[in-house]
Amino acid sequence: MTGSHAANAARTTVNPFGPSVALPADTRPAEAVDVPAVRVSVDNNHCELYAICQQEAPEVFDLAADGRLRYDATPDAAHTPAVRQAARCCPMQAITLTQENQR
Repeated sequence: MTGSHAANAARTTVNPFGPSVALPADTRPAEAVDVPAVRVSVDNNHCELYAICQQEAPEVFDLAADGRLRYDATPDAAHTPAVRQAARCCPMQAITLTQENQR
């Protein structure tokens, strides 16, 4: 590789799911602004422990070494977008979300 190509390759990250876009530090996604908190429930009869929820919202879901899924049933509102994504991505649709009442 020539010098300029080697420098560019060092700064390039490969995302197997598509191109990644870097946002300026002060830019927040629209869905992260004023989102209500949600209550999380997982149906253990449907959950097959694929851990996709953990990949999408690691602050909320944790597949422990003992093979049990642990999760925060009332995560902070800041985690709502990630929790919604985890529920959407669950192949077994075992995650149910209900909106928390505003106080």
